Amino acid sequence: MNASMIKRFIPSRAMGSCSSLLPSACVARVQIRHYAEAKTGQKKKQAEDDPDVGTSLGPFVSKPAAAPLANLRDSGKTLAELGLHKNPRGETDRVWLMRSIEHENRDRYDLDGRGELFDRNSPHSVEPGSVLLVEQVTSRSRPKTQVFAGILIAIRRKGIRTTFVLRNYVLGTGVEMTFPLYSPMVKRIKVLKGVRGAVDGDDMLYIRDEPAKAPFSFSMIDEMLIRHREYERKLSDK
Repeated sequence: MNASMIKRFIPSRAMGSCSSLLPSACVARVQIRHYAEAKTGQKKKQAEDDPDVGTSLGPFVSKPAAAPLANLRDSGKTLAELGLHKNPRGETDRVWLMRSIEHENRDRYDLDGRGELFDRNSPHSVEPGSVLLVEQVTSRSRPKTQVFAGILIAIRRKGIRTTFVLRNYVLGTGVEMTFPLYSPMVKRIKVLKGVRGAVDGDDMLYIRDEPAKAPFSFSMIDEMLIRHREYERKLSDK
């Protein structure tokens, strides 16, 4: 193919970017570009036709501060009552300031009371071994809700950075997902089945190797999820 034939089949705007290349290399580059544009358009159309994708969500806005920052040291509560641990480096003013900021951030980002589920001092707290259902969105621009249910096997209590791990089996393969508790991408956390006293600490990672020691059979989780969805459907029909 000579240069005149290339100009007939390739737009002038595409020729400008590959005028210094050999004719065969120029044709290959334009073909790759056309292929990429076609694939991108196909993906956009599939996303637009996906019924599970909702309208875009606005930027996440936390609750405004209700009052000036209060020093937790002046609250009159002990560290245990505040859910805190003693700092090995000493209880300095700087340590208490950071604790006060952390406490306020948790209050501002906890829009639906989910922090109470992982508060040791709360009567509604969950413990490892409970079965939880988590709904989260994958993107705020094109939100698509994903649902995952599993046994709570670990809690990492780090204030505003608290995370928890759920484990389940999908097609016979163990699957674990870690969720940030205060992430705005997590829409809802639902307790399907709670347990008490299954373990002494905040994790039961041993069920990775010994799933039979789990408080519930993993095969029961799907049944719990079906019952929960049926219950919510009946409530919505009323």
